[in-house]
Amino acid sequence: MHIRTSHSLAGCLMAGALAASVAAYAVPNSVSNGGFETGDFTGWTQFGDTSFSGVDTFAPQAGTYGAFFGPSNAGGISQTLATTGGRSYLVEFWLQNEADVHSTATPNSFTFNWDGGPTEMVLADAPAFGYTHHSFVLPATSATTNLSFAFEHVPAFWDLDSVSATVPEPGSLALVALAGSLVALARRRRAA
Repeated sequence: MHIRTSHSLAGCLMAGALAASVAAYAVPNSVSNGGFETGDFTGWTQFGDTSFSGVDTFAPQAGTYGAFFGPSNAGGISQTLATTGGRSYLVEFWLQNEADVHSTATPNSFTFNWDGGPTEMVLADAPAFGYTHHSFVLPATSATTNLSFAFEHVPAFWDLDSVSATVPEPGSLALVALAGSLVALARRRRAA
């Protein structure tokens, strides 16, 4: 029992150190107006069908404003970020899929793309869901990287908020690996 407690305690301490390390050493958010707190799409470029898209106070995930998208043909927003080739970025955003007053959420589609290559995330005819956090660690290949979100939603809206792209300090990544190892060790010992 004493061994299990000490490994669990060690895992908790490492997780706490990791959280403090990431918060203290993360590079600032590269995304301009990622929370849409300007009340509009400042910093973003709209493309495709921009009808039924905007920024309002109706359904933000955090803060005062959030973006909504309900075009009947593909449309969305993009932003060119200043990046460092060869570095990995932690890209995060919150996404919600609304249904209309009759609980209909389809047809719809959502696409997230980083750097213009293959899409990182695609949803098609997804059921309605509340705000969900999405997180990706993605490499930058040059001094600029295109961040793009495309939407289509006939009966209702997609909501997007709290978009960020940061570079954790390399020491933080080592702490992530160490904390994960300690937690795995504690679980393995517990099973024994």
